[in-house]
Amino acid sequence: MKKLSLAFFGAPNFAADVLRQIIDDAALPVSVTLVVTQPDRPAGRKQVLTPTPVKLVAQKHNLPVFESSQLTTNYQLLRGVDLALLYAYGNIIPTEMLKIPRWGFWNIHPSLLPLYKGSSPIVYPLLLGDKTTGTSLIQMDERVDHGEIIDQEVYSIQNEDSQEMVRKRLSDIGYKLFKKNIQLLIDGALQKKEQAHKKATFTRLLTKADGYIPFATVQKIIRGEGISKAEIPPIIAEYCEKYHLPVTNHQPPTTIYNFFRALSPWPGLWTTIPINGVEKRLKITGMEIRGDIPTITSVQLEGKTEVSWPILKKAYGL
Repeated sequence: MKKLSLAFFGAPNFAADVLRQIIDDAALPVSVTLVVTQPDRPAGRKQVLTPTPVKLVAQKHNLPVFESSQLTTNYQLLRGVDLALLYAYGNIIPTEMLKIPRWGFWNIHPSLLPLYKGSSPIVYPLLLGDKTTGTSLIQMDERVDHGEIIDQEVYSIQNEDSQEMVRKRLSDIGYKLFKKNIQLLIDGALQKKEQAHKKATFTRLLTKADGYIPFATVQKIIRGEGISKAEIPPIIAEYCEKYHLPVTNHQPPTTIYNFFRALSPWPGLWTTIPINGVEKRLKITGMEIRGDIPTITSVQLEGKTEVSWPILKKAYGL
């Protein structure tokens, strides 16, 4: 049987993992005919121009790969493509482009839509202490994360799950949903349903400032204490206020552990401490949950290497 031609849109590591799975699965009834990704960007201390992980996978497999700017001026590249699959691409697809592939665009979105639309769908369930999240496969329309749901699968968040661990689980689910539903599409048995749009919630891009907590709050963590309503991280408080949720649910010690694992590795959980009369940035790089009490395990002081928390505490009399 002739395979469907697939255009893949994506950029970061976890999107590259899905692309790699699609390419490696000989039983999958699709053939990747082109890849679209973000432009090469400076990376690292030396700001070396670096291709996206998706581009590297495409090049390794000798696939035609285009940067987003090339496609916006040449939609005809998608002529003859049966389906486009988008995962963490980073650009909005123009309405006229959505209509070019025979079956349009599908999008893998790492949340249970209509919850957590927008830029940070993996972060917010961890940040808010949710017990479940999941992955949605949708038919894209002209509005962001708005299209009909093709399929979804729930993932139960574990206490030890970090942002990276959840990202990996949800990406694997995304690939599984794509594999299942591409066959249903071919068989003429694909079903879709409208999202419950009235229940939609939205996430935003994170900033470096979102990871800050005062050192007085860090000291409460060390003592295993809860935090006051005023000490709840602003990114949590603003979400609760926007969606009329009880912010008081986020006062136990575990709130800070959720904050840590949601925002690691970036922007990270950080504070400032006085060292010889100078305020220095202190990044909390390791934290464990023991019972219901978060325990700091490692930190990195500005300009220094990462060390265990007990060592730094002793060295600076904290």
